[in-house]
Amino acid sequence: MKSMRIVFLSVLLLFLVNMVWGQKSQKPKLTASAIKTSAKIDFGYSMYDSAITILDNGIQNYPDDPELHYLLGKAYFFKKNFAGMGEQFAIAESLKSDAKWMEEVKTVQKEVWSQVFNQGATAFNEKNYDTALVKFSSCNIIDRSNYRGFLYLGLSYTMKNEFDQAIAALKTGLKLSPDNPEILKGYGDVLLFAGKEKEALEEYKKVLEKDLKNQEILINIVAIYSTAKDYDQALVYSQKLVEADPAYKDGHFNMGTIYLQKIVNTTTALDSLKDKSGEYLKDEKSTARIKELTEKKNEYLASAQAAFEKTLQIDSTDLEAQVYLCQVYQEEGNIDKALTILEPLVQKDSTNCDALSQLAIIYAKQGVGDKAKETWKKAQDCMNKPK
Repeated sequence: MKSMRIVFLSVLLLFLVNMVWGQKSQKPKLTASAIKTSAKIDFGYSMYDSAITILDNGIQNYPDDPELHYLLGKAYFFKKNFAGMGEQFAIAESLKSDAKWMEEVKTVQKEVWSQVFNQGATAFNEKNYDTALVKFSSCNIIDRSNYRGFLYLGLSYTMKNEFDQAIAALKTGLKLSPDNPEILKGYGDVLLFAGKEKEALEEYKKVLEKDLKNQEILINIVAIYSTAKDYDQALVYSQKLVEADPAYKDGHFNMGTIYLQKIVNTTTALDSLKDKSGEYLKDEKSTARIKELTEKKNEYLASAQAAFEKTLQIDSTDLEAQVYLCQVYQEEGNIDKALTILEPLVQKDSTNCDALSQLAIIYAKQGVGDKAKETWKKAQDCMNKPK
């Protein structure tokens, strides 16, 4: 009989609640305590929809009662409405963070957050970014103090090229964990993708303060400076990159291409010191400047040669490195060295347009006219061939 009385009490309370809210013009007759009791009884019988209705109505009349919000969050938890749960738990905590049931709230939040986060991570790894966004958004409602939810929400938006939303999410994550390298990198990446290179550099350099050998960060910094044609800074960070990982082939290769750009700039500066006949100016100031630029060019050539040779030590099959190294050899006047690479290369790969062009130029310099013409035609046909 005892259990029957409990059932009757639940029904009676539900009936009274319905009467109260059926007469909206009248003052509520049920106390907050009675509403809580009714909801708890419904929990005991898995009547979660009924509990949600009672508690939702109760909150309209007692919005500052933290336990009502806690119980509604718990009801949402049972219904697996984790976003709703997170919202109500957050309100409950803001109203009274020292209540005895807050320990339960923290435990549930942690368990549910991990569950939803793992679902989001699975979706993210499967490149299902829409589902990932839903899951990570829910994580941030469940627990707004965990930076990882905002980090991966930002990364998901980044993968969808929705950069404004990504920036907003990652900014929130940074407020929660200001010095976190993972968020700083993610924030830097989205700024870079959004075309905010200067801001991206600031974030990347913050990462390097904590992780001097972060390869991805160093690669991005080199790319930013190279794109901005700040080759001196690009070389500084290229050097850091190869020091961090001496076996990183592309680090040496990119360093070589940066030196080639500096060689081009130096050659242009030297050409500006020539007269109409193509001869260098003879005045004292020009002569000093020509000497200075020539020495720099030779230094850059030697550095480029070392970078490409190192690339080929790591990977002797790198065709681009072979072609660029031959370009350096030509500039240095080491035509025989260039030939020992280019002739076997074009025999193996007759579609390498750059190699054919360089080989034609070398043949012309050697005075081998027929070979030069034949090879140049092959180079032109190669470049004009539809891709």
